[in-house]
Amino acid sequence: MKEVKVKVNDGIGLHARTASVFAKVAANFDCTVMVKGNGKIGNGKSMLTLMSLGIKSGMDIVIVTEGSDEEKALDKLSQLVENKFEL
Repeated sequence: MKEVKVKVNDGIGLHARTASVFAKVAANFDCTVMVKGNGKIGNGKSMLTLMSLGIKSGMDIVIVTEGSDEEKALDKLSQLVENKFEL
């Protein structure tokens, strides 16, 4: 299991577009992806779950990956957040 803490700085937070982008990228990996933030935890491959976390811009999230490609997933997803969800 790997995890990294990143700050969401896209101006809006995890809303429909950013949650959709994150979930689509996460779905490309075989490992489990979880996102912790705002006192909640959810499946990183589910757009609706990500939106329900209530993550606003400026908040920190912890991305947790576990499985065969956990390091690749963690690197890609943390870069995605750091790059304001731009692919």
